[in-house]
Amino acid sequence: MKNSRPIFIVLLLLVLATCKSLAKPSRQDSILLERIFSFQRNYTHEVRGFATNVYVKHLYQTHQRNFTLWAIPTTYAIAKGQRTFVSEQYSRLYFRSIKDFENIRQVYYTTIPRNRRTLSILSELITPNLYETTLYGDHILSPFSRDNKRHYVYSSAYLGNGKVRLYFRPRIVPNTQLVRGKAIVNRSTGQVEQLEMEGEFDMIRFRTLTMQGDYGVRALLPKLCKTSIEFKFAGNHVTSDFTALFDCPITLPDTIDVKGDRQLIDSIRPISLSEEESAVYHIYDSLHAEPADTIAADTLMVDSLYPTLASVMPQFTQASMPFDTLSTQAIEEEENKHEHHDLWKEIGWDIIGSNLIHSLETENERGSIELSPLLNPQYISYSREKGVTYKMKLWGEYHFSPTTWLKTRPRGGYRFRLHDFYFDIPIWLYYTPKSNGVWYLNISKSNRIGSSDVLNDIVAKTGESIETVDNREWHYFNDLMYQLSHSIQVTPWLTVASGLTFHHRKGIHDNTLRRLGLPSVFKSLAPAVSINWRPWAKAPMFTIDYERAFKFGPLNIDYERWEGDVAVKRRLPSMQTINMRAGAGIYTRKGKNHFLDFSNFRDNNLPEGWDDDWSGDFQLLDSRLYNESRYYIRGNISYESPLLCTFLIPGVGRYIERERFYWNGLSIQNTRFYSELGYGFTTRYFSVGLFTSFLNVKYQEMTAKFTFELFRRW
Repeated sequence: MKNSRPIFIVLLLLVLATCKSLAKPSRQDSILLERIFSFQRNYTHEVRGFATNVYVKHLYQTHQRNFTLWAIPTTYAIAKGQRTFVSEQYSRLYFRSIKDFENIRQVYYTTIPRNRRTLSILSELITPNLYETTLYGDHILSPFSRDNKRHYVYSSAYLGNGKVRLYFRPRIVPNTQLVRGKAIVNRSTGQVEQLEMEGEFDMIRFRTLTMQGDYGVRALLPKLCKTSIEFKFAGNHVTSDFTALFDCPITLPDTIDVKGDRQLIDSIRPISLSEEESAVYHIYDSLHAEPADTIAADTLMVDSLYPTLASVMPQFTQASMPFDTLSTQAIEEEENKHEHHDLWKEIGWDIIGSNLIHSLETENERGSIELSPLLNPQYISYSREKGVTYKMKLWGEYHFSPTTWLKTRPRGGYRFRLHDFYFDIPIWLYYTPKSNGVWYLNISKSNRIGSSDVLNDIVAKTGESIETVDNREWHYFNDLMYQLSHSIQVTPWLTVASGLTFHHRKGIHDNTLRRLGLPSVFKSLAPAVSINWRPWAKAPMFTIDYERAFKFGPLNIDYERWEGDVAVKRRLPSMQTINMRAGAGIYTRKGKNHFLDFSNFRDNNLPEGWDDDWSGDFQLLDSRLYNESRYYIRGNISYESPLLCTFLIPGVGRYIERERFYWNGLSIQNTRFYSELGYGFTTRYFSVGLFTSFLNVKYQEMTAKFTFELFRRW
């Protein structure tokens, strides 16, 4: 056995060396990849200011469905009745960068009732950004970005005429953040001219075929992009084929916003409808007594501008697409089944049901309002310390003029363990955009707070132990807070805000406090000043806050508080992010019956998500410790990355989208140094975090946190 050990080691080294050589691309492949990675920098000019006309058509087909389709966001419109629909849209895109653009919708026509939209997530799949870190928004690592080279394996075949076919696939295991496919690349410049790829994106399996533009900024965008998707969930099966055509010749005024005009969409449609799409229109017209002409003369004339697409890209045929489609005969048989309109169903599902399980939206040229669904599992979270919490959100904007507008983001939540409702209603009034002038009003009830002074008074009055009074929460108060402030950007790197903060704190057990002869209501009014300083564009943000309250009249609290904070968020290659935050606060004056209530160190009952809560708050800290120390020193670090380690687990690893590590540290009065370590991951279905706490280096306890992610981006 001793003699065999060196042989085994040599064989192992040979296997590892062979695997490494197989994974390493050849010299020619490396040169080609370097040209691809450098193409955007070397051959395209500034994107800002570029505009193009885009035409998109969708064919939706529902093969199987059941009652659960009603509960999926944006699929309510196809949950009953007809099974096939067509939608067409004509838009103009204005680019500030390849990933930052404004889409001005000009014409929209659909056979979906009431001009509704469905599967809104598909809008993110229309324009792949090949040379950026991610293909779609902040998801799916692009194989044509240098940052992601380590995640893919490449091979190539020379086609002649200066073209190379490049194959790419995930290096280790498949994952929803990676794609596989092939591309035709210009050998001398590295330009991706044609591309075929497939992958998964938030419950959707997709296959995309695209032909890129010819030169300049157009080479960064598709000239023609055809995508087929398949969605399967809980027995539902929906497919969609959509085609996006860029650089359409007809330019419409930006002020046009037309829905439901069939003649207009017929006159500007740049490519012909497919046989299946024409059949859907034919059935729709027969049911709604509209003209059956689906292709106008102008359409055929414009279509002649693209006569060579089929010959240039023969793979853009229906037969090459991966998912089955219904035949024209099947469409006719299905759609000719007339619906029996039920008045109660129309009222119940179309009006009440849609608002319970889908966002309520309304908009006009001046503003918009959106209310989150009343029944939405995404807003349910659970932790051992806080129990089950349910939240709701409202978004609203109103523009008085191009330079003055109002914005609000109210949030509400209910914590079942405490039987208490929390809310936060911030309102911003923006004016003078050059100096970022903002008036800010906030009304909130989100912080249940205790007072150590009141606790001691209760103990003295009743003779009960501190532990008994603490468990009964007799010294806890609900805090209704009003904030009014004004901020102005003095220089590009300095912002100053000033205002007033009013607290109205009422005892949760106010009858008990009055029976003991103790005050049950405390009020305070404090002028406040805040200074935000960022020395340069990517520098950390430094913040200093000062607040001072005085006793007079009905105001029975006086205090003086200082807080400082520094925060930085760094975007690293391949969607990696590191968040770092440090801060300190101190009360330089503390009056009798005063509440220790810091702005940057408090128990957050209405968290927003990973960045605002899991990477910035303490998960296991006893809520009373937020309000017992006259000072605090804190630090928080979180690191986030896709494809870190858990994605290697067979079977489930492919669905791990992102992973995170956390460290939180805290120093306060009368306790040892407190710290937390955490690990979390997110999938398309849910996010999970595991946290452990320590005093100095001694282990204290562990907890888990859970939130739903299913259909969050829908």
